[in-house]
Amino acid sequence: MSHHVAVNHLPPEGEKLQITKFLTWRIVLLLVGIAGAAASGFIFLEGGEQANSYAFSYLFALEVFFTITTGAVFWVLLHNASNSSWGVAIRRIPEVMTQLYLPLFVLALPIFAPYPLGSLKKPEWTQRMYEWIGIHAQIASNPPSGAENLRDGLALSHGTSLLYKKYPYLHNGFDLHGGLLPGWDLRVIIFFGLLFFIGRRMLNLSLEQDRTGAVGPTFRARFHACWMLPVFAVCSTFASIDWIMSLNYTWFSTMFGVNVFAGGALASMAVIILVVGTLVKTGHFRHIVSAEHFHLMGKLMHSFVIFWAYIAFSQFFLIWYANIPEETQFYAIRNTGGWWHFSLALVFAHFAIPFVFLLKRDAKRNLNAVMAASLFVVVVHMMELYWMIIPERGRSLYNFSSAPDNATFMRDVLFDGLAFLTFLGIYGFFLIRGLAKHSIYPCGDPRLEESVNVVS
Repeated sequence: MSHHVAVNHLPPEGEKLQITKFLTWRIVLLLVGIAGAAASGFIFLEGGEQANSYAFSYLFALEVFFTITTGAVFWVLLHNASNSSWGVAIRRIPEVMTQLYLPLFVLALPIFAPYPLGSLKKPEWTQRMYEWIGIHAQIASNPPSGAENLRDGLALSHGTSLLYKKYPYLHNGFDLHGGLLPGWDLRVIIFFGLLFFIGRRMLNLSLEQDRTGAVGPTFRARFHACWMLPVFAVCSTFASIDWIMSLNYTWFSTMFGVNVFAGGALASMAVIILVVGTLVKTGHFRHIVSAEHFHLMGKLMHSFVIFWAYIAFSQFFLIWYANIPEETQFYAIRNTGGWWHFSLALVFAHFAIPFVFLLKRDAKRNLNAVMAASLFVVVVHMMELYWMIIPERGRSLYNFSSAPDNATFMRDVLFDGLAFLTFLGIYGFFLIRGLAKHSIYPCGDPRLEESVNVVS
């Protein structure tokens, strides 16, 4: 930086979001979210084939924003556990993002709502998405002779021996016969609850420091971040196993959770750059954020481009080398027909292009360049989740084809867009609302002056 900025020259109460500059955004996002939610509710209430197809689109949109929010939790915990000083200036952005689990949980209810009391079946679309849930419902409603509970029924039914073996994990929370772990329904509540608690606790400590200016919250945040990181890792890993990998209960990969985490952390840092960059362009963060911060965030984004590539290639290589049918089916489906081109595009778009572009120092320090790279990374993260989830719609509904005809294919693509816009509208509205509640940077952190004057 060309000059030193002293904290006593900054407003003691921090800087509030100039909400008038985002009023149009808020209105548009809210209207899009409400319209999308109404259309989504209508599709689900109508039921049938359209609801079954739309459920996959809905899960795709949910996972995009869930993984980005979970990535924000990771960055908040990492900044605090590592006692990062440079990240203080931009830390409030991911802290606010972590508060968006509540609207995401409400939006997730059409798919993840627990069994109604006294009911044996989830909605048809959930049973079609997660084949094992459908099989459980069939066995529970028509148990084989001699079966005293669902697990006995799986053991006695032809073709469900794998589900019998996986029953201690793959069972619903209100069916505890033979279940050694919290069931699928309960884990939904546990994952959302713990991740929201972590984000809320870290934000509260940061806000306490804004009010008091004491150093105590810094030490407490560091202490809590250290034990919260393993909890975060468990929740992040098993959420991806439950909600994406179990779409095909016969497939498994021990690296899948890390793969989803790597993509989510990368996309989350890209979103943080986009939000900070937008605020800078609208006159915020004066004397707080400089090219040095974008350089450092760009380096983290570059690092996770490499980390994602390492994990994704390792998962593919180990499965290809072992050549076990139960494992190779995931890639066999995605390397067939049009999905092969999609898979090949991910290799270049998710790794080669951002890796080469972000190698240049100027690309990370130039605001327009690093924001363009960040937008590209977010779009590619959406492509990867689409590649993970949507082929399972073809396997489940259309016998391994992407769609039976062009009209159905176009309908499914429109469903994908509708679901994404619904989540984008609601998520964006609550993000702006959250940023407007507090100072957009931690004004009471004792490391703020060091962060403002960082040189990378």
